[in-house]
Amino acid sequence: MDDKKVLGIQLEREVYPGFRVIKRCALGFPQAILNNPLPRGIEGPVFSTPWWLTCPQLKRDIQQLETECALSFMLLVDLEVDYREFRKRAARQRCQLIPREIQEELYNNQPRRYREMVARGVAGESGPGWKCLHAHYAFFLLYSDYPPGQEIEKMLPGNPEERCERYCEQPCSGY
Repeated sequence: MDDKKVLGIQLEREVYPGFRVIKRCALGFPQAILNNPLPRGIEGPVFSTPWWLTCPQLKRDIQQLETECALSFMLLVDLEVDYREFRKRAARQRCQLIPREIQEELYNNQPRRYREMVARGVAGESGPGWKCLHAHYAFFLLYSDYPPGQEIEKMLPGNPEERCERYCEQPCSGY
């Protein structure tokens, strides 16, 4: 089965054009993708979160974390880490996905949207606090040195190498 078809099943809708698989599970299926931040062109919304977790099992596990222990997660993250650098990294990567001429057009004609695009963190955050743990985990799958993702990883069941085979309720191949 090709990635576009699997992602359609995983996301329960058609995937936007311009995506790239950034991580696969042990069974070879997409776990996370990097999306085009402007999938509908310059007039459409800027996706502040181009890092998408697609694996249904990981999404369920992380949703459960968000429900059960979001506060615990916030307390576990080392507050001494300078997250500004990670926000800058996220903003740089988001900008790298958008052609220079479109960035210039946004800068000249829609400065507010441009500022949002270049200043937002992994999950579109602009200040302190954590939301959308699935986006932070998808970013971690691309950048393993990302502390919030490392903390999420510690809270997930099993070890990453065997997670698919042991914890997946319905492998993507079973659809």
